Amino acid sequence: MSTQAQAITPAAFLSPTRSSGSPVRAFRHATLALAVLLGAGLAQAEGAFNQTDKRFVTDAANAGVYEVQAAQVAAKKGQDPKVKAYAEMLVRDHTRVNEELGKLAASRSMELPRELPHDLRGRVQGLEREKPESFDREFLQRVGLDDHKKDIELFERVEDKATDPDLKAFARKTLPGLKEHRAHAEKLIGSLPR
Repeated sequence: MSTQAQAITPAAFLSPTRSSGSPVRAFRHATLALAVLLGAGLAQAEGAFNQTDKRFVTDAANAGVYEVQAAQVAAKKGQDPKVKAYAEMLVRDHTRVNEELGKLAASRSMELPRELPHDLRGRVQGLEREKPESFDREFLQRVGLDDHKKDIELFERVEDKATDPDLKAFARKTLPGLKEHRAHAEKLIGSLPR
């Protein structure tokens, strides 16, 4: 066996023929190397998000703030009391989720976006301009069904592909609520007059 191959096997660390000279010293070096490797793994687990996880956090934060703002419009402008109640539930639930996401991001030294992207601001403004007679149906279709479908897909991807265990747990915990919101919107839209 070559000297290079011995240098990477566990037995090589304990070999008295290593240049360190002593099996005790070799053991100390091996222990130190293991401690450094384990420490690096812990630092990664508790450190900053990787780029993929950062992208998810940014996308989830934007979606959450958008849905709160859109639901606030619906709580004021909605015609049907059930749609207004649904909008108030969205404001409450998404505000809570946004706060949890903010705490998780802060624990990883990540700042969340301060403003909605232009396209999402435009969507909120579009809801504000919607005619009263079509508002409830449009709000439920856009926010309750379409946007929640995108949210569910996003959170399922994170649950599957995120590397940060706390982020995966956050996605897993949040998914049932998103699915419930979408199912509730389906029932409501079906109950609206044509």
